[in-house]
Amino acid sequence: MILRLNLFWKELFLFSLALFIGIFSAYNHTYIVEKNIIEPQIFSWSDIAIFLILFVVLSFVLLRFKRLSGFLLKTFLVLVVFSGSQIVFSSLVLSPWDLVWALGITAFFILIHNVLVHNIAVMIGIAGVSSLLGITISPEVGILFLIILSFYDILAVYWTKHMVYLARGMIESGAIFGFVIPFEFKDIFYHKNEARQKIGEKFMILGSGDIGLPLIMVNSVTVVSVGQAIIVALFSLVGLLLTHLIFINQTSRKPMAALPPIATMTIIGYLVSQLW
Repeated sequence: MILRLNLFWKELFLFSLALFIGIFSAYNHTYIVEKNIIEPQIFSWSDIAIFLILFVVLSFVLLRFKRLSGFLLKTFLVLVVFSGSQIVFSSLVLSPWDLVWALGITAFFILIHNVLVHNIAVMIGIAGVSSLLGITISPEVGILFLIILSFYDILAVYWTKHMVYLARGMIESGAIFGFVIPFEFKDIFYHKNEARQKIGEKFMILGSGDIGLPLIMVNSVTVVSVGQAIIVALFSLVGLLLTHLIFINQTSRKPMAALPPIATMTIIGYLVSQLW
């Protein structure tokens, strides 16, 4: 059993920081739920089915129209960074300074194309969006989404393989939804365009879904108890370790479904937190 500690600690640091920012942001926005400005949503099976159908259709459309998909993915990534940043900063400063800071982060993301800036911007963006989504659903709905999307991840990576092709398209377009993790720390200042050409050689990617979905679950628990949310978050990190071990110990390095191990441990963490 191989553990590449020099690589795992970078994954752990980025994921842990995203969890911390997400919990902090979610906690500071719980007043939205407490004052009944919004209420945790209970989705029906038909709602979930429609969501999954739209998600699958969108995935195949992006695969079919590569030039259009590149533009749409880049635009959507910028919107995630901007909106997520504003959500995070709104828990720290008053308006309009949250907007100013969000615009600043987004400008850095657009203008400075190195791996460090990319990871910081994506981290804040995902943490912010996940914190708001998390407090709008119940933990039960969060568990349901983790289970369904974990099975979807397995099918999309190992059976239809369209998730693999979609990920390659994202990398080729430069719209990398996730953390770009360098094998060597010195490569943190690599230009993104150079880094995406060395995925698997000098860098690996931890996708936004593998980060954001567990974070949504953690934040749904934050509304109930920050202590319980921390327990769930710690179990998510154990899931990250399992994902790392599975990836590193492959006999031949291939794309893998990273969500199932993280989602499984996140759900176990939620069950354990109920004993708190």
